[in-house]
Amino acid sequence: MKNLLKNKRVLITAGPTWAPIDDVRVLSNVSSGELGMLLAKRAKSLGMKVELLLGPVGCVDPGHGITINRFRFFNDLFELIKERLKRNSYDLILHAAAVSDYLADTVLGKISSSKPEFVLKLSRAPKIIDLMRKLNPKAFLVMFKLESNVSDPVLLKRSLEAMKKSKADLVVANTFQSGHYKGFILGAQNIFARARSKKDLARELFKTLQDR
Repeated sequence: MKNLLKNKRVLITAGPTWAPIDDVRVLSNVSSGELGMLLAKRAKSLGMKVELLLGPVGCVDPGHGITINRFRFFNDLFELIKERLKRNSYDLILHAAAVSDYLADTVLGKISSSKPEFVLKLSRAPKIIDLMRKLNPKAFLVMFKLESNVSDPVLLKRSLEAMKKSKADLVVANTFQSGHYKGFILGAQNIFARARSKKDLARELFKTLQDR
């Protein structure tokens, strides 16, 4: 079968973002960036030109021949996306990063640990995927939706709603149930594939992209 993805340009985001609380504390999540790195490896094996935007994760081994740009904070990723998409045009964007949904009102300096309590005010963060669609409207855009301990119908419903709202072309619906991974690759009308591991998900996603 002809490799339709060879020499295509792909931008992949992976890992968590930090949202600063003060000079030494952040809000974050437990994303490892593993799925994004598996996607980058798979894309490279298919002869794609791969650029990976990778968050603050420890073990990094995406493989050779992959351009990596690192970020830590939400604003770092936001500005990096603007810079890359204004400079380059991508055929495919895989937005797998676990991006902060809320940002804190940052306090200058370090909050004293002697306070008996501290109230943190959070504001909704801008949606980076909306920026991606605006700056690179012709790219094939895949978004990733993660839920925890929900039924399959709820996962699929929420993922399709998010895909429609963001104007993505596909959505990868992920969930962890009792520590076990499950993933679905969804279009507007179809479930294209199911996966029981992140490695299987990466393989099935690129198979789906080849078929499209």
